[in-house]
Amino acid sequence: MEKKQRIILFWVLTVVGFLSHSMLELMPAFWGESIASMDPPAPAGMIAFMACLTYLVPVAGILLTVYGKGKTARVIQAVLACLMAVFTLFHMSELFTGFTPAQLLVMPLMFVIALLMAIDSIKFCKA
Repeated sequence: MEKKQRIILFWVLTVVGFLSHSMLELMPAFWGESIASMDPPAPAGMIAFMACLTYLVPVAGILLTVYGKGKTARVIQAVLACLMAVFTLFHMSELFTGFTPAQLLVMPLMFVIALLMAIDSIKFCKA
C-alpha cells in the first residue's frame, strides 16, 4: 500500500477509534443504567479542545496528505500525527485511574495506530 494511502487510513481509523471510545461509554444507557457523570459539566473550552482534537486535527491531516504540496505540508501533517500519538498515549493513561474494561481494547489500539501513523508520517517527510 502506498504511504499516502496508509497515512489516510490511519487518520480514518483514529476518527473511528474516537467514535468507538465515545460509544462504549454510552453503551450502558441501552441497558437502563445511568451514564451521567457526577462531576460538574465540562467547560466550553474543554469541549472545543476535544472537538478540535478528535475531528479537526484528523481532517486537517487527511487534507494535508491528499492536497498538500511540498515539504511544508508533509511536515505539518507529521507534526499533527505526532501530536495525536502523544495525546492518545496520555488519554490512555485514564485506564489507570478510571478503569473501564471496554476501553481496554480501544485505547491501546488507538495508541498503536497513532504511533504507526506518526512513524509513517515522519518517513513520508523524509522521502
